[in-house]
Amino acid sequence: MDPWRGGDGCVLLVGSLHPGVKCANCHVDPIPGARWKCVACDDYDLCSLCYHGDKHNLGHAFLRLETPSSKVTKLPPRKDCSKVQAQGIFPGAVVTRGRDWKHGDQDGGDGKRGKVVDIRPWNDEFARSAVRVRWENKHENTYRLGFQGKTDVLAVTATSGGHYYKYHLPIIALEPLQRSFGADEYVRVDSDLETVRAMQPNHGEWMDKMRYVLGRIGKVVRQFDTGDVKVLVDGEEWTLNPVVLDSMMPTTTTSRQGARAEASSGGGIKSGDSEGPRRLQ
Repeated sequence: MDPWRGGDGCVLLVGSLHPGVKCANCHVDPIPGARWKCVACDDYDLCSLCYHGDKHNLGHAFLRLETPSSKVTKLPPRKDCSKVQAQGIFPGAVVTRGRDWKHGDQDGGDGKRGKVVDIRPWNDEFARSAVRVRWENKHENTYRLGFQGKTDVLAVTATSGGHYYKYHLPIIALEPLQRSFGADEYVRVDSDLETVRAMQPNHGEWMDKMRYVLGRIGKVVRQFDTGDVKVLVDGEEWTLNPVVLDSMMPTTTTSRQGARAEASSGGGIKSGDSEGPRRLQ
C-alpha cells in the first residue's frame, strides 16, 4: 500500500484543508496538508504527495502554504535540491503504547506490540491524524497520531515512508499559522513580484499597476470574512491576500508618526528604509 494514501486511495496528509483548491496531478479536492503552488504556471497546485513525488516540471519554483491563510514561502526549483528518506510510523511499523494511551488493555497489556495497518483521518476535518493497528492478540482499532497533539502509539520499529525534500518543509515555530490583522495595523506587502501575482487570483486579483505596492508599508482598513485584507497604500486602497502581508511595528514614536503619515498621505515607505517600521519577531 502507498504509505501516503489510505485504503480507499484517497490522499491523507497532515494539516489543514485548502477549500476550493484541487491538486492538478492526482485531483484530490480539497488539498490536505501543505499546498504547493507553481510560480511559473497559472492556477497550478500540487498536494504534498505529488510535490515530493516529483510531479510537474522540476525546474519550476513553487510557493508553500501550510494553511489557507498562512504566510507564503517561496522555494527553489526541486531539480537543484536533494531528498531524504522518511522513517517513522507508516504501514508495517511496529508500535506499542504511547504517552497519551487511554484504551485499557486493548493491546493485550503494557509492553505488547502491534503492527500498523494503515494511516487514516481521525475525522473528516483532520487528514492523516490516526493509525489503524492490529495487536498481537488479534484486536484491531484506530488510534490518535497527531490529532489535537495526542499520540496513542509509539514506534518500536520504524518503516520507510518514501522520500521528501527536507528543506522544503516548514520549521515548527511559535508563530500562529492562521493570520489576522486589525484595523489601523501597519503591514508590509511582500516584495517578490512572482509571489504576490501568483497569490492574488480570487483574492482581489492582480493588476500591473499594483507593482508599486510591492515591499511597501500600508495601513489595514479592514479584514473581510474571507480573510482578504483591504490595505491603504499611498492613498489608494487595495484588497490583498493575507499570505502576502507581514505585520509591522514602528520601533520609536518618531518612526510610528512617520509611518502613519507616509501610509495615509501618499509618500509610502519602502521596506528597506532604515527608519521604517520593523517586523515583530
